Amino acid sequence: MSENGRPRGRLRSLIDDRRLGRSMLVQLEGFLDGFSPPFVVLVGLLLLALIGLVDAVTGKFAVAVFYLVPIGLVTYARGRWVGTIMAATAASAFLSVELSTGVTHFEQAVTYWNWLTRFYVYEAIVILIAPMRDVVRWEREVSAREAEAAEQLRALNELRAALESDEEGRVTRVETVYGLLQAKAQAEIAAAVRD
Repeated sequence: MSENGRPRGRLRSLIDDRRLGRSMLVQLEGFLDGFSPPFVVLVGLLLLALIGLVDAVTGKFAVAVFYLVPIGLVTYARGRWVGTIMAATAASAFLSVELSTGVTHFEQAVTYWNWLTRFYVYEAIVILIAPMRDVVRWEREVSAREAEAAEQLRALNELRAALESDEEGRVTRVETVYGLLQAKAQAEIAAAVRD
């Protein structure tokens, strides 16, 4: 640790929240852009089915938090509306596990209440994650526009420098020609005076 309480070196770059969060989102977006959107949804559904199977097999272990992974993945890759469908699917998968293991039954009102509360929690995650994707894409577009503007500015600066150096060269040539003309005129005057 340094004097100001911040970690040094490599550890600092890993712990720095601003860099960590942004780099992870950019890496996730880059990774997900390598796959087609239907493939990401399919992987999300398969992951959801696997989590549902693990939930049914483990019984009393609380695995509800793992349902957030495919919801977040699909929401980040496809957007809010597909994420909402995934949240409803995850809540339904959780409900089917509860029904198949005998935790609740169709006749009980708590079954539907549980589905609704899980859906709302999952939808809250969708509402939180969906704007992140838009912000990362917006930042990438702004960054590309800034890079393009910087390149154009660099080209304009090079052009200006070239024009200024050319103008200075012209001025120098004009001054030289003027000096030569003055020297010639003085030589002619001196020659005329001598004669």
